[in-house]
Amino acid sequence: MGGDFLNWRFPGRKLCRNGDSCQNSRIGLVGVDDMALFFSRRTYNSQKKKFTLKPAAKTRYVNITKKSADGSVRKGSIVKKADWLNLVRQQGGDSAVLIYVHGFNTSQTDMLDRLEKIENGARSNGFKGAVVAFDWPSDGSPHAYDRDRADAKTVAPHLVGDGMLPLLGMPSKPKVHILAHSMGTLVVLRAFSDFGDAAGPGNKIWSADQVMFASGDVDAAWLEKGAWGNLVLKKRSKRFTNYYSGKDKVLSLSGGLVNGGRKRAGRVGMPKLTSKGHWDIHCDEQYKRDVPKGKRSMTKSHRWWFDSKGFYKDLALNLDGQDAKKMPTRHKTNIGDQMLLT
Repeated sequence: MGGDFLNWRFPGRKLCRNGDSCQNSRIGLVGVDDMALFFSRRTYNSQKKKFTLKPAAKTRYVNITKKSADGSVRKGSIVKKADWLNLVRQQGGDSAVLIYVHGFNTSQTDMLDRLEKIENGARSNGFKGAVVAFDWPSDGSPHAYDRDRADAKTVAPHLVGDGMLPLLGMPSKPKVHILAHSMGTLVVLRAFSDFGDAAGPGNKIWSADQVMFASGDVDAAWLEKGAWGNLVLKKRSKRFTNYYSGKDKVLSLSGGLVNGGRKRAGRVGMPKLTSKGHWDIHCDEQYKRDVPKGKRSMTKSHRWWFDSKGFYKDLALNLDGQDAKKMPTRHKTNIGDQMLLT
């Protein structure tokens, strides 16, 4: 299997080619097998030997094979798309693939850390498919919201064109699921809206199986029945689940100052009028159970999902296609939505 040899060292996020000639390329490595698969739309600078913060002219497929004990060093390679798809199949992708789409203010380091948590959380609850990520050029800075949003729109089509469609076209025709966090939900909506029915393998209609948003940084009004976001999700997913929390302080800021008062779906949920198969999951109580008062913060209120055993239990039931009304992780509420509490 060909490809460029890569070595990540953090926090500097250095990416080296040819580990033998890259200074300190072996520092901290302990030979831990830790495969991670992702496809990236960040530009790769071969002279500086690192991925940059700019949108790329082409998609690169990456296979991480080693990680140091403290996570500060990762080793892997850029591989051909066909080889990458074979690796996905080896990780359980013949049956199902879960694609994680990260959000705003997410460095490549953070993306890889959360990808690992998602894979561990899903597998510990019975998911047997592959777990991969779409890496788009977020700056990893809380001060780059507008630039991240512009880059998210620019690269969004490649989530479908270079990720979903090749995966759906594998011989085994696996189910493809999407888990999007924060601004990653905008990437998903934009990506879905850019392709018609004939884009699918064999010019057939294509869709994801389960699509799940957590802390979705998109206008709640877009998800009302008949609105554009609702329509693309209805067309391109078997079931849509919106995990939201009124405790999300990041989305309070996003919906207030940044987006002109337009409420965010990840904080207030969907409007009352929604489509069949679209589920709103109220998560305030799970957040309070998982995060002690002394550890609650603006950032934690937006990212707690990645450390929540209760969330992963519900996620796995979703991926398995369980009846939304019968999931033991959920409870009825007096506002019409379901509540996550385990």
